[in-house]
Order: sequence, then structure tokens, then C-alpha cells
Amino acid sequence: MRRTWVLRVTLLLVLLILSLMAVTSDTARPKPSPIQQPNPTPFVLRLISDPKVKEVQETHFMIKAEHPTGIKAGTGVAVDQELVLTVFHLVGSNKTGEITATEIRITQPHMPWKEWCALAEVAATDPALDLAVLKFERHRELPSLSFGDPSQLRPGEVVYLIGHEFFPDGIGLLYPRDAEIAEDFAPESPFFGVTPWVIRGFSGGGVFNLQHELVGIAIKDYILFDTIKEGGRTYKIVEQGTIVTRINWAIHLLKKEEKQRSQSLGFIPKSIVSVEGCATLPKGERTPGV
Repeated sequence: MRRTWVLRVTLLLVLLILSLMAVTSDTARPKPSPIQQPNPTPFVLRLISDPKVKEVQETHFMIKAEHPTGIKAGTGVAVDQELVLTVFHLVGSNKTGEITATEIRITQPHMPWKEWCALAEVAATDPALDLAVLKFERHRELPSLSFGDPSQLRPGEVVYLIGHEFFPDGIGLLYPRDAEIAEDFAPESPFFGVTPWVIRGFSGGGVFNLQHELVGIAIKDYILFDTIKEGGRTYKIVEQGTIVTRINWAIHLLKKEEKQRSQSLGFIPKSIVSVEGCATLPKGERTPGV
């Protein structure tokens, strides 16, 4: 009887030791990387208080484009006093390359729709790069932007993006977001990647280096899946980021618009929309960021 009791106690001790070893092993083992979330960082707080960043934000517009299927909303950046560079998928279909927006209205986030908004028209497009140039009748002098050289960007380098977060009532909050150049972008490509990802309303917003030069336009999010093997186990790695079109690939669009204007084939400015006209813009339940 005593021998049986000793064997039971010994067995329990062995099981306890094995359990503790398993817990310790699991704790030390590297875990799969979670999906990166665009949470605020101390660097974002620095950006928000930077007067130069505030000046750059003054060049950004909130865009709402009406389509037969509903409203699309996003961001655009003024590269000229009456030209806004944004994403093509905000005004058209990337599948067909056709413009599908029936009406495009723009405003700035610090100016409610009821105070000022303008009708805009598409002046030039490049669906392959997911870029479009809109022309509008300006309401005030805008700050001038400097273009940077995207080829000088290096993996891990910090940049910042400016875009909108849209709320159900149609209000768009404009703010900067820090990011890093992704490790796997190719210098010869018209695109590069930044991580982490940003919310969809940032599409069409500017991407800037720390010299506050425009280096690209944020177009859409991406997600990459990978696996690693370690310690006899396989882990899934998920990485999300944002694809950016290099600003130097957009220059031909601006030249195209200028040529059309000189030949009187381009945009004929419409008048600023009335206060009543802006107030009739559909609410945000139909305006997801794109």
C-alpha cells in the first residue's frame, strides 16, 4: 500500500514538472506577429504640434464623389492653386479605366460643407497608377508644396502621411500619421510600401519625408502573409501596409493637364457651390473612405 502511494506521489510530481517546463517553453517561444494597428504614437503627437506639418495639412482636401452606386469619400492634396492630386478609384473604375463619378465636391476639413465647398472636374487620369488630377475654383491662397525624391528613401526611414478618418455623420477628421518605408520595395517600381497600414480615408493623401517634401500619394492598403519555422513549429506572419505611388510618376499627369489647358481642351471652371448646395450632400452612412 505504502509503495503504491509513493508511486502515485512521484507520478504527480513528474507531471507537475513537465507542465511547468511546457509553460516556460511557450512563454519563451516567439509568437506570430499580430496585425499592426495604426495606433497613435509619440511621433504622431510631435507631428500634430509641428507648425510645418500644419502648413502641409492646409494643402489637403476632403473629396466626396457621387456615383450611380453611391458616394465615395477620400483625400486629395493641392499640387497647384487649382489642382488637386488624388486617387483614380475615388472618381472611376480601375477595372474599366472609365470615370464613373457624376459629381465631385471638395472642401477642407476646417471648413464645414455648409460654409464652403466647390465642384471639381477630372482634368487628367492614369488608372494604372491609380491617380487623378481634379481642377476646382479656389477660394483662398494655398501653401506651396515642394516635391521630394522618392528614390532617396531607404527601408526603415520614417515618413508621414496625411489623410481623413470619416465618421457616420459625414465629418472627416484630418490628421498626420507616421510610417516607415517597407523593406521590400523596388526602386524601379512606380510604387513603394509603408507600414503600418492606415485607414481607408487616407487614400489620395500625401506622403511626406521629414523635410516636409511630397514624395508620394497613398493609394490603398496591402496585406502580406508569410510563414516562419522555428523550434519545430510553423508560425504565420501577417503584415499590413499602404501602397504609395511615387510623386515623380505623377508629373506627367500635371503636364498633361497643363497642355490641355493651353489648347483650351481642359477643364472649364464651375462656380463655387452655394451654401444650400453643400448642405444637400448625402450623409456619411453612404460615404466610406476609399
